Amino acid sequence: MRFNSIRFKASVLYSTIQIIILVVFSAVVFFSVRAMLYHDLNQDLKIKAEEVAGILSAYQQVQRVKEYPVRQILGILKGEGAAASQKMIIDELWRSQLEVLNLKNDFINILNINGRAVLSSNNFKKNVEDLFKKQFPFVQNDVIYKTLTSEGYQLRAINLPIKFYDSPLVIQIGTPVESISNILDGLLAFMIVTVIAFLLLTSFVGRIFVEDALRPVREVSDLANSISYKDLNQRIEEKEIDVEMKQLVTSFNSMINRLAQSFGHINEFSSYAAHELKTPLAIMRGEIELALEEDKTTEYYKNLLNGCLEEIDHMIKVIKDLLLLAKLDYKPEIFKFEKLALVPFLDEIYEHSKVLAETKKIKVRKDFPQKEIILNADKVHLRRLFFNILSNAIKFTPSRGSIDIKIALREAKCFIDITDTGKGISKGNLKRVFDKFFRVSDAQQQEESSVGLGLNIALSIAEAHGGKINVRSNLQQGTTFTVALPLA
Repeated sequence: MRFNSIRFKASVLYSTIQIIILVVFSAVVFFSVRAMLYHDLNQDLKIKAEEVAGILSAYQQVQRVKEYPVRQILGILKGEGAAASQKMIIDELWRSQLEVLNLKNDFINILNINGRAVLSSNNFKKNVEDLFKKQFPFVQNDVIYKTLTSEGYQLRAINLPIKFYDSPLVIQIGTPVESISNILDGLLAFMIVTVIAFLLLTSFVGRIFVEDALRPVREVSDLANSISYKDLNQRIEEKEIDVEMKQLVTSFNSMINRLAQSFGHINEFSSYAAHELKTPLAIMRGEIELALEEDKTTEYYKNLLNGCLEEIDHMIKVIKDLLLLAKLDYKPEIFKFEKLALVPFLDEIYEHSKVLAETKKIKVRKDFPQKEIILNADKVHLRRLFFNILSNAIKFTPSRGSIDIKIALREAKCFIDITDTGKGISKGNLKRVFDKFFRVSDAQQQEESSVGLGLNIALSIAEAHGGKINVRSNLQQGTTFTVALPLA
């Protein structure tokens, strides 16, 4: 697995998140259990200290013996000189009570107001006493819990102030925490093993998930490597995959669709250009070769050059139209939209079309409303749209025919009808009139219209304006082109 791959980074991220979650969870559990165990131990220590206080209350029985009044007992507890027999009686009571209350494994020390020990358990040796003195504070008015640690000892201790016959004493008890340490060590070991095992398991499962999630990426990569300009029909199947991966697959398929469309346009452009330029070039080549075979008259050479100029003009027009179509398809920014008053705009076109139709004695009529009609349009390209349609109408309308231009408004759109009295278009060719370089066969040339790039350019301009062009026609009954454009 490469370190700079998405799969590696995703696996590391997934594992890192899992580690953080597991460590945090384990720490919370561990310290919660530890807190509960120490809380219970503190409660036990307090109960034991209170039991020791109860033991001291048993010394009140000594009061019944007249030779040991309370003042003397307090003196003994305070260490203020006592006979051996007195201490023996108290120690006997002390040891018997410790055994009864199961305190023999705890370290017990009772201090007077001066911080001096007055009673201690038998196991409260010198090393334990030093540990208490160094690490456990002597406080007369507060309960304190603390863990004491030294070589060979780890104790949890309590400092509990009490009153004995109105004299303050402090009970200090330390109990081993070995059992708690064993529990916590076992819990910690269990958690470490569990975290490692769970991490290994989730890393394995996570890798499977990452592999599955990145499968569409591999498919996109493999397909991208296999696609060439000769075969743009391959697509990635959009199966049940993640939303993000589905977006990737959809975007990739859309890109291939656009590439296929672009290559289609390029091939179409090349074939159209080759088709349209081949004929005039062949004509010019043939005529020039003929002229070179023998000497001709000056008039012949002039006619030859005029013919070549006509063919060159035709080729230039074809190239310009093809470039315009390419711009219309791929460069929508060439349109400069602005508010346009339609009626004055069409009035100008109407006047020009009358001049163009004059040579064939064709009558051009208009039917425009008086109200103002505003469009959001590119004036230059919209002019070309209407002149392309009108040029075809004039070209294929016989002499002394007529052309009508009419404006109608319906449903927030304006409809401009251009109707001629020409030969019309057959139903078989009606759907193809907007195709690039569509032409009727030679046998039909005398009976119905022939169209080239002009109508395709007009349709592209209309679509760029959010409109469309419809055509209705019958042979020998004329043709009507309807341009529908949205109002501003």
